[in-house]
Amino acid sequence: MICFDTNIIIYIANGTLGDDIIGDDPIICPSIVHIECLGYPSIKSIEEQRIRELCATLTTIPLTDNIIESAIKLRQYKKMSLGDSIVAATALENNSQLWTVNASDFEHIDGLDILNPLQN
Repeated sequence: MICFDTNIIIYIANGTLGDDIIGDDPIICPSIVHIECLGYPSIKSIEEQRIRELCATLTTIPLTDNIIESAIKLRQYKKMSLGDSIVAATALENNSQLWTVNASDFEHIDGLDILNPLQN
C-alpha cells in the first residue's frame, strides 16, 4: 500500500509526475492532504478540478484516534509540522510506503518506508 504526501498529488496534477506512476498498489491519502492541496487562496480552477478528480480515485483515510496519538508521539520526538506528523502517522498506522518529494522531512522516523518518485 502507498500513502501519498501532498506534493505527490500536486505534482501529478500539474504534470511534474505522470499518471503512470499510479500502478496497481492500493493508494491512500490522509484527509489533511486534501486540505493542504486545495487550501491555497490562489489555486487555479483547472488545478483544483484536477486535484479533486485525482483525490476521488484514492482512498481517503480520516483522522482516527490511533493516527492522532501517533502524530502526537512523532511531534514530541522531533519538531515537525502538524501536517507532516499526520501524514507520517497515517502511513505508519496503515503499514504504507510514504511517497513524498520531501523525504528529508521524514527520514528521522523509525519504521517509515519512504520513496521519492522523482529520484527513481
